[in-house]
Amino acid sequence: MKIGVFEKPYIIFWELTRACLLACKHCRAKAQKYRNPNELSVDECRDTLRDLAKWGVKPIIVITGGDPLMREDLIDIIELINKFGMRVAIAFSTTKLATKEKLEEIKNAGISRAAISLDGSTAKLHDSFRGVKGTYDLALKIIELCKDLEIPIQVNTTVTKENIFDLPNILKLCIKKEVKFWDVFFLVPTGRADVSLMPNAREFEDILNWLYDVSVRLPIKVKSSAATHLRRIEIMRKAGIYRIKPGKLYYELMKMTKFDSFRERKSSEDLGDIKRMFGVTDGRGMFFISHVGEVYPSGFLPLVAGNVRESSIREIYEKSEIFKNLRDPEKLRGKCGRCPFKYVCGGSRARAYAVFGDYLAQEPCCLFSPENDLKSDDLETLQNFLNFS
Repeated sequence: MKIGVFEKPYIIFWELTRACLLACKHCRAKAQKYRNPNELSVDECRDTLRDLAKWGVKPIIVITGGDPLMREDLIDIIELINKFGMRVAIAFSTTKLATKEKLEEIKNAGISRAAISLDGSTAKLHDSFRGVKGTYDLALKIIELCKDLEIPIQVNTTVTKENIFDLPNILKLCIKKEVKFWDVFFLVPTGRADVSLMPNAREFEDILNWLYDVSVRLPIKVKSSAATHLRRIEIMRKAGIYRIKPGKLYYELMKMTKFDSFRERKSSEDLGDIKRMFGVTDGRGMFFISHVGEVYPSGFLPLVAGNVRESSIREIYEKSEIFKNLRDPEKLRGKCGRCPFKYVCGGSRARAYAVFGDYLAQEPCCLFSPENDLKSDDLETLQNFLNFS
């Protein structure tokens, strides 16, 4: 059964600017303090939205940056997206620009969710990662402001070698702040992000298994970004065919979490509208529009497929070689090409490119071996599970 080969986009990340007041260690955009005069104008944003509408698609659009709050015409752009009937979320930087008045404007313009970054449970950890003192305290303040304004909040956390053992503390903080959505991003070594910060394959597997346990037991909705292996782990564990022995890190994270100290989630409890979209990955059901109109498979795969100022988005997505290759899991190489989960996972194409210089190479941070970690009758069990789940 082939799942998740998207002929149309499900989600679009739109970088309105690369200007930002922070200096984050992992910034893929290498953000600067000042705006680029060549940024897409409001009229050009309208043309791009009209182009999407002609295509007949209504993807989720995530406004990002840099920091989109650096644009004085941000509200106009949010309102435009809503006028075209598309859902819009925003990920902004936790700076002095995120005032109560600005957040209220954003809400009234039609934002469905705001994403706020927390990369440590203490000011020391978080501020060292974000490059500016006071960012942690400001992030907590902004979370409270969003709650007061009834803006749905998503916390984004970037996993690096430096904060792995702080993840249970970040989780605890999210639950304490009544955050329902936690997006755990696994570092891709591009932009400012150095490969030395990236966890290894064993650590990926243990963290993702821990996240799966968190997602099914605690009152918080968890998703992973740039780590589609979570989809494989979820399917294998639910189907009863997961056979990889947990590592020491997994047990450490489980021990630190102390599940019995949290209110465990009831199976019927509604945690909102985040759902796991099997198959969505770089260039497959998603793409990225840069501040100057360049179209990439994702913000972390720095290969330009076209520009909205020169071509229609549909033409870029349907006809550019890189997008056609990425939408065909049969073209994946190495063990990703042999993997029975390549249609529902496919690995991070951005990380493969960053490590191997080949966006179709195998995911460098995946521990799973199709030959060694599946028994002969597991494929039939897997097929039946996918057909009836």
